Amino acid sequence: MEKKDKKGRKYLYIGVTAFSIVWLLFGQAMDGLRPFDNKWNDLRLIFPMYLSVPFTPDGDYTFLFGKYINKAADPKITITAIDEYTVDKYGYPFKRKYYATLIEKLNKLGVKAIGIDVMFFDQDRDDPANDAKFLAAVAKAGNVVNLFAVDSESWKVKPPIKGLAERSAYMGYPNSDISLDNDGHVRHFYLFYRGADEDFDGVEEKNLLYRDLNMGKLKCSPKCDEGKVSSLGMATYAVATGKPLIEYEMSYGSEPMMLNYRYPQDRPAHPGWAKPSGDKVLSTFRHISVGDILEDRLAPEEKEALKGGITLIGSTALGAFDHFPSPFLKLFPGVEIHATSMDNLKFRDSLKNVTSVYLGMLILALPWLALFISRFSLKTMVASAAGILLAMLVGDYVMLINLYAVPFILVASSFAVPAAYFIIERGLAEGREKRWIKNSFGQYLSPKVVDLITKDPSKLSLGGEKREMTAFFMDLEGFTTMSEKLSPEELTSMLNEYLSAFTDIILKHDGTVDKYIGDCIVAFWNAPLDQKDHRKLACLSAVECQAAILRLHDELKQFTIKPRARIGVNSGHMVVGNMGSRSRLSYTVMGDSVNLASRMEGANKYFHSRIMVSEETFADLKGDFDHRFLGSIRVVGKAIPVKVYEPFAEKGKAPADVAAMLKAYTPGVEKFFAGRYAEAAADFRAALAARPADGPSKFYLDLAELYAKEPPKGWDGAFNLTEK
Repeated sequence: MEKKDKKGRKYLYIGVTAFSIVWLLFGQAMDGLRPFDNKWNDLRLIFPMYLSVPFTPDGDYTFLFGKYINKAADPKITITAIDEYTVDKYGYPFKRKYYATLIEKLNKLGVKAIGIDVMFFDQDRDDPANDAKFLAAVAKAGNVVNLFAVDSESWKVKPPIKGLAERSAYMGYPNSDISLDNDGHVRHFYLFYRGADEDFDGVEEKNLLYRDLNMGKLKCSPKCDEGKVSSLGMATYAVATGKPLIEYEMSYGSEPMMLNYRYPQDRPAHPGWAKPSGDKVLSTFRHISVGDILEDRLAPEEKEALKGGITLIGSTALGAFDHFPSPFLKLFPGVEIHATSMDNLKFRDSLKNVTSVYLGMLILALPWLALFISRFSLKTMVASAAGILLAMLVGDYVMLINLYAVPFILVASSFAVPAAYFIIERGLAEGREKRWIKNSFGQYLSPKVVDLITKDPSKLSLGGEKREMTAFFMDLEGFTTMSEKLSPEELTSMLNEYLSAFTDIILKHDGTVDKYIGDCIVAFWNAPLDQKDHRKLACLSAVECQAAILRLHDELKQFTIKPRARIGVNSGHMVVGNMGSRSRLSYTVMGDSVNLASRMEGANKYFHSRIMVSEETFADLKGDFDHRFLGSIRVVGKAIPVKVYEPFAEKGKAPADVAAMLKAYTPGVEKFFAGRYAEAAADFRAALAARPADGPSKFYLDLAELYAKEPPKGWDGAFNLTEK
């Protein structure tokens, strides 16, 4: 035994080692959990706000520990917004002459640097003088950054209008699309245009440089010629600080910046108006309306934000701007991504990735921690695992406070997955004996009954009780023929396949399998647990068992014989209980209602039907099933006839051929019992046309044709069955 345990531990060690390596490769080399880590990184930022809702209805991103991970945007970085008011009053696209006036006014307000997140590709078609005014304003200001376009696939550059590049402090690119994650978020932002690693050696052999733009002489030449082209935000920030772009490229040119987003705030719209609009603007950075600047209607706080600050001119009017989701907002104007990069540059608080070596060591070590706690009891394992995961969660926030981004889901899963396996394995081991008992009883009783017996063994005592129940008898046709054509092994295998499927369906609907009698299954409902819908559960089981037969015919191709089944269902008072000797018990039912269910199973042969359900069972279920009336039968030994029905499926779910058959069959039966046999025969022919192999339709067609020639005399409408 000790040798066997040592061997088992050896395989366990091998398994943990293999998992560690596979998880490391899956997570780091293949980025297998990157989408989940991205979602988590966004969620952890807004989590403090959710915690604050009971205390602050509008939410507070700085609630509790939120103040350590979330911060407001720098008030000196603003968005000069071409908003709805500006568009309504000045039109869209915004005229170049207005841009000229806007630049002049911004510089008079003391703005250090202006970035324009608008592309100017075509000459002003209304008045070329507008272009001249715009170019003159840009040249005079000396602190304006404008845009050119780059095709991210071909790197083809589209320049702006002639003369703009030589008058702008820098030219930048607007492309946020080169930084997109698969979910449309921008988390890693390229401050300089991403180069191409053509031979996959980790070194960028190809870069887009300012000298490659072919826009004529640039204002920043020759200092910027050998540098990578810059994003709008990076170039605008360089203008504001007075440092050449090449210095920033040395620090930020090779890897993208992991953005540390600022949380949004509600600010009043147009605060400088004599009569405030009352509207609010939810944004990360302050939006200052272009219309308000042109009309000199700025509030003191807006003037203060612009003085000595950086502003980006961009559209925020609905439908007139590119937008991306951020961790805080679903609609985040693209211009604010550039503003976020400038904010991160100013405070040097962009996020950093932990080193691959550190991550690798952590991922390789954590599965062994899971193995270590597997030595303890189940409760200790669960508590330890929960405690470790909580500690890892706290650690993740501590790392974030220190500006490190950890792939938390990847790291936590390297512990959680093996820990979950060990916890489940231990739980299974501790409950093995009890489950063995349940599995033994579960072959015959529904899971609810097994649970009841497990909790209260006194339910196994001798005796019984009388109660309203539903009995179910199912028999395979032609069992004798099958036993003659198949070997004992084949017969046993086939019966096991079919009876297993039927048993699963009965147990699924909380039935109790009473016994197997050869190829027959006996089951019942409403004992020992109360089941108000026991009649419906039995009918659902009957319908699904017939559907399972068709499925098994297709699946079990090894058997050439395709059996069919008959089912009888009846409800009524029955005696149920554990009956037998003191050493051997059988939880079973007996009574006249049980016998009638058995007779009805056999009575299917008379009508050539598949399912027969009594009026006692089906009276209140007619609206729940697609069904038909089979007739009234008088079984052997009974004087009172019983109305019987055949359900096919839940209401509205019968196959097309069955539904078409029922449309003709139902009026046919009504006409038949009204004595209009010739008319009924026509309906039954139509029913057979829809479903040629339908037994009851053929039964009634033959009878209708016979009675049309010679109507029965003194017949009470019930069929007398002479066989049990």
